[in-house]
Amino acid sequence: MVDFKQGNVMGSFIFLEIFTVVCLISIITTLFNKRILGMPQAIGVPIVSAVLVFILQWSATLLAGNQFININIHAIEEAVRKINFYDFLINGVICFILTASALKFKMADLRTYWKPIGILASLALLLCAFVFGGLLFGYQFITGHHVPLIVLLLLGSALGATDPIGIKGVLSSIKAPNHLMIKLEGESLFNDAMCIAVFMTILKVIQGGEFNLLHVAEHLAFEIIVAVIIGFAFGKMALYLLKGKNEMESLILTTAVLASGSYLVALYAHASAPIACVIGGLMVGDKWQEILAYKDVEEINHFWHTIEGVINSFLFTLIGLELFILDLNAHIIIGGIVAFVILHLARFLANYLAFAFFPSVRKNAYKGSLEILSWGGVRGGISLALILAVANVPQLKEYTNVLIGYTFIVVLLSGVVCGLGLPAVINAFYYSPNEPSEGFAGWYQRLMHKIMNRSDRLYVLNEDKFGNQTISLYEPTPEELEELPKFDDTKHETQATLNDPNRF
Repeated sequence: MVDFKQGNVMGSFIFLEIFTVVCLISIITTLFNKRILGMPQAIGVPIVSAVLVFILQWSATLLAGNQFININIHAIEEAVRKINFYDFLINGVICFILTASALKFKMADLRTYWKPIGILASLALLLCAFVFGGLLFGYQFITGHHVPLIVLLLLGSALGATDPIGIKGVLSSIKAPNHLMIKLEGESLFNDAMCIAVFMTILKVIQGGEFNLLHVAEHLAFEIIVAVIIGFAFGKMALYLLKGKNEMESLILTTAVLASGSYLVALYAHASAPIACVIGGLMVGDKWQEILAYKDVEEINHFWHTIEGVINSFLFTLIGLELFILDLNAHIIIGGIVAFVILHLARFLANYLAFAFFPSVRKNAYKGSLEILSWGGVRGGISLALILAVANVPQLKEYTNVLIGYTFIVVLLSGVVCGLGLPAVINAFYYSPNEPSEGFAGWYQRLMHKIMNRSDRLYVLNEDKFGNQTISLYEPTPEELEELPKFDDTKHETQATLNDPNRF
């Protein structure tokens, strides 16, 4: 607000200050990761940001009392605390990320793989949250740190969702079977609704509310149905406006309103905002090539690709900077590592249990599908945003440091271990002539072959004359297994083609 009495007609610069600093740090971390580390952006940038925080904190301690150079670490911490991570992501930019992904996600792929995507985004997520909470409660009990089970279930529900931003960052850097990429990205687009619904239900119980399974089911059904209606309406409206074939600025603004408008209306209607903008994006992405010129579609896609890149740089930098507000100690670090191991064990168990209820889907699976899908569950900003949002809830004050610390460590390790390790897991089932054979990477690859695929059966990816990906089966001899990265992959041509869109 302008204060004319004090002569301050300029207002506050806090937003511009934070924006400028985060932009600068994002540039540094992104360039360092791209030119030095070479990791996927979703993994490298948070790591570089976290290391930068450690360096700043160490430098502040080292220079304490210095007359010439002084780093006010407390001022930096206060600035980071002023950033509302939940509002920035959940009530802000996530709508643009989801819509950008939905515009490029083919409706035909969703029609083909809706069963496994639906199972992963609902039942498997729910089972994962409860298995994780139970196992982590056992660890806490054994180590003498008694965190209530209901609090750990809340943590499990926040960590249950795979992050669409992290998934896209990892998948864009590797060559994977199309059917697995579709399922991983599809799961990440749709599981936000279930994740947030379970999270808010458990939070209500913690705050003294009553748990009623029927009421929860009705509420979830209401959220999904209303969200689909809102998304459908905005999708139809956007397609109608796009038919006008206006100048490029109008076309881009139409897709921007599709993202923010559907999300905002769904929030006001107490519906699932993520599902609303995903449905709208899917509708437009499925039809816009019929009403727009190819050049226009490419320009709009380029715009959204750029927006995604900028938002991702901001988001991953902010994840690393959240280290400023953590009070890390040996208990939190060890517990966070254990929580990461338990989480991914819980995801493996939950996926196997969930698909056991659907044997018709499970029996049609390619070998290794569940292992790869379980390993590929990268966590990211959504989990951290949910936990940071409830940090000041009175009933959770005592456990705030545990919740935030565990979540931060799990998110970082998820990117490093699962994200960087995903190519090796895929190579254990799908032959790659370029898989590493020397050093740590080669040792790790051989370990994945032994642990993940004991039958030694490999699939081979290729393309038919129309450019469609095909999957063939190859069973190497013991001699060829000795030199697995070197064997001749042309021999697969004599094998029957296994590519089948109905297979999981």
